[in-house]
Amino acid sequence: MINKGYLLGDRYRIVDTLGEGGMANVYLADDIILKRQVAVKIIRLDLQKDSQVLARFQREALATSELSHPNIVSVFDVGTDHGLPYMVMEYVKGPDLKEYIREKSPIPLPQVIKIMDQILSAMELAHKHNVIHRDLKPQNILMDEKGNIKIADFGIAVALNQSAITQTNSVLGSVHYMSPEQTRGGMVTKQSDIYSLGIILYEALTGHVPFNGETPVAIALKHAEDDIPSLRKQNKAIPQALENVVLKATAKDPRDRYASVAEMKADLDSSLDPSRAGEAIYRPSHGNNDETKILPALNGKVMQAEKAKEGKAEEPKKRSFCASIKKYKWWWIGSLFPVFAILLFMFLAVGHNNVRVPDVVNMTEKAAKTSLKSSGLAVGAVKRTYSSDVKKGKVISTTPKANSPVDKGGKVNLLVSKGSNLTKVPDVEGLYLSTAKKKLNKLGFKVKSREAPSNEYLPGLIISQSVKAGRKVDASKTTITLVVAVALEDQPKPSSSSSSKKATFKLADLTGKSLEDAQSYAKSKKLNVKVEKDHSDSVDSGDVISTDPAAGSEVSEGDTLTITVSKGAEQKEVKKTFTVDYQAAESSSSSSESSSSSSSSQGNHVRIYIQDDNHSLGNIYRDLYITKDTDFTITFSVTKGDGKIKIVRDDQTVVDETISADDSESGN
Repeated sequence: MINKGYLLGDRYRIVDTLGEGGMANVYLADDIILKRQVAVKIIRLDLQKDSQVLARFQREALATSELSHPNIVSVFDVGTDHGLPYMVMEYVKGPDLKEYIREKSPIPLPQVIKIMDQILSAMELAHKHNVIHRDLKPQNILMDEKGNIKIADFGIAVALNQSAITQTNSVLGSVHYMSPEQTRGGMVTKQSDIYSLGIILYEALTGHVPFNGETPVAIALKHAEDDIPSLRKQNKAIPQALENVVLKATAKDPRDRYASVAEMKADLDSSLDPSRAGEAIYRPSHGNNDETKILPALNGKVMQAEKAKEGKAEEPKKRSFCASIKKYKWWWIGSLFPVFAILLFMFLAVGHNNVRVPDVVNMTEKAAKTSLKSSGLAVGAVKRTYSSDVKKGKVISTTPKANSPVDKGGKVNLLVSKGSNLTKVPDVEGLYLSTAKKKLNKLGFKVKSREAPSNEYLPGLIISQSVKAGRKVDASKTTITLVVAVALEDQPKPSSSSSSKKATFKLADLTGKSLEDAQSYAKSKKLNVKVEKDHSDSVDSGDVISTDPAAGSEVSEGDTLTITVSKGAEQKEVKKTFTVDYQAAESSSSSSESSSSSSSSQGNHVRIYIQDDNHSLGNIYRDLYITKDTDFTITFSVTKGDGKIKIVRDDQTVVDETISADDSESGN
């Protein structure tokens, strides 16, 4: 253990212990240079000379540092202190997903999907870099105080091109989330991570893992042999489409799982859509016929205990059986050869070149293309059309249709939605009702009208419209209500016998009320009305900001009341310029040249993420390559608070700033 107050690497002062693990301990520390809190992972003192532990530690640092993503814990620094390796990471203040599920379950379905979307987005990047996590579980998924997800602990992650995917007599990872192929010590692929993601989704939906047992072996056997317990039997509110995402992700055979994390994310995002109601339960096309093998990872004390119980009585039987197999080996081969020949002929003659079109309707275009290619099909023509039912960028239909037989390598055409055919709402204020109605009907809008007294507009003119001019909406689904001016009632003339003095009264407080309510009040008090409009950060659009005279003033019948109505908050735009320096590719070694040849030939790969009123930090704002120092001028809309910007050059963050409404344009 490292004592509190210890200054690690002359920079990180240990504050507290965050956690203790089998390989390393994690501490909370203060970065005395950048004045921020960080998490520091330090190899345990008793494992400093363990080559496997050191290799795993280095692998985690390398894997995480290569992955720059808002939902992956960032690595800031790696070093040694008196021979003690350490890694400095982003400190995430908040619970892990396991604790969150335990405290919040049952979690609303949209919230579950929001959490999983962040996890899937992060793993999509990892898989693009050919990094497999191998130990995905809620304990390795952190949540900050705002609910943002951060994946941690890439300690047993591997690159797909690594020669040693598994270790002899051991399988790393947590057995509750481990894929069947991992428990058998088999080849670990991206589909192994997808299986773990499916188990995490199951736990988020139910509050518990699907399989439990008295020993790790018992749990692993259930993953290999038992069906995933039905989600819908536990919670009827879970739609079949959402359960199908879990079933497909956790299929026993990796070939039946999603081809990619992107495909799983696309399927999950549409799982609550009404269009998928009544979906049939997912059935994998490959059977679970794999022989149950001894689990290399779990063959320690548990397997030894089981062998001790069996004793040596079984040994003669095993030797006898093996001897008989060897004795009649050629007889068995001769008997089975015709069977294999017939099966091979049937495979080649009948079904070898025939595949069925996967159902990609409601998937994103990218996910649909991935699904088609993974099924052995080519993407044909991609046409786009407007659709009121299918979201922009998602597939409306395919030709041929889903489940149709197609020759392997055959083309499948996609029809992709351009979203609703949006129409810009015209400004009809000040027009006569008949003219405004004709103009709106011609564009496809439905029109309703109602009357309101006005001293500002002539009778018959439009005072206001329910849908703001300039907005783009689906005309076929939009009804616009027009408020038509009518004359104020004539004021009664006092009779010769009546007093010429007008009735006076104190004006009510109309602040925050709707314009319609304020006008009704004025009418009831026989006041003339004048309407003015202004921006307000605190008063909703269409509500009263102030009146003149002010509330509480003495007014008389026939006086004019000026009502100032809110137009909503005024959008504040901030322009800032950021300079991204170009870094020429190093040519120190042939390996570095080959690994970066694609990037260097195009320049530095730059991705810009921004967050403001109109953009989310989780989506890429710009994605391009630069071949020289380049200035980027970004306009932020920060009406609702501070904005943010993150610029990543060749997977390294070079700009990470908060933008406020008071910022002025400056170089960076």
